[in-house]
Amino acid sequence: MKKYLKLILLNLAIVVGAVVAYSDGLLGLRPGDPSILKAGLSILIGIALAAGLIYGNYRLLREPKKVEKDELTNPAQVEALLRGFTGSSYFGNYARTSIDQLRRLAASAKRTAGAVNEKFQKGSISAERYQSVIEAAGATAIENIRNIAMRLQMFDDAEYRRLKNFRNDSIPDEIQQKQLELYDRNTEFIKNSIAVNENLILTMDTLTLEISDSSARNENDADELLGEITQLTKELKYYK
Repeated sequence: MKKYLKLILLNLAIVVGAVVAYSDGLLGLRPGDPSILKAGLSILIGIALAAGLIYGNYRLLREPKKVEKDELTNPAQVEALLRGFTGSSYFGNYARTSIDQLRRLAASAKRTAGAVNEKFQKGSISAERYQSVIEAAGATAIENIRNIAMRLQMFDDAEYRRLKNFRNDSIPDEIQQKQLELYDRNTEFIKNSIAVNENLILTMDTLTLEISDSSARNENDADELLGEITQLTKELKYYK
């Protein structure tokens, strides 16, 4: 629906622009105008309006290119793909949450790594143990968000809207019910992935606070949290 609204607004803007530029009561531009400036301007505006009409309509009407997983080689590309779904009426919230988590995971991992560097001597066994767990967790979480972005490509607002009202058309209900169940299963998978990511962020932030404390009790708590992060990392590997 939003695509067609943009299409209408684009073409309306081009029509208004043409009317303003070439109407006698307004700018009144003509290619044969005695003024070289006005004549040149009329040609340039005409080219710009034609280009906007052709290219703008092409961009809005063409089918979006499906991105393959191996094309997403870094978090910036993952975020760019997710941004393409933020306007979805049904699934935009998952895309926006995933973008937010992508940034917060990076910030949380950076804070935790900084706390480890302050707490332990660089190159020590303890420092390397903590850093390896944190790096593995961060990498797995980003991979998880990449999988969310890939799954969002399976969604289509118009199709989902139709399936939500499947009893009002002539297509067999049993078939459409199964199609709707596929959407729901995919949605549930994304929700679970987001929940594990959120838990990982919370645990890493808690770990940052614990290892910043010099007491022995907090060191033991930190070790327990490190085990939790390892376990969450294993859970994230399930969501592929």
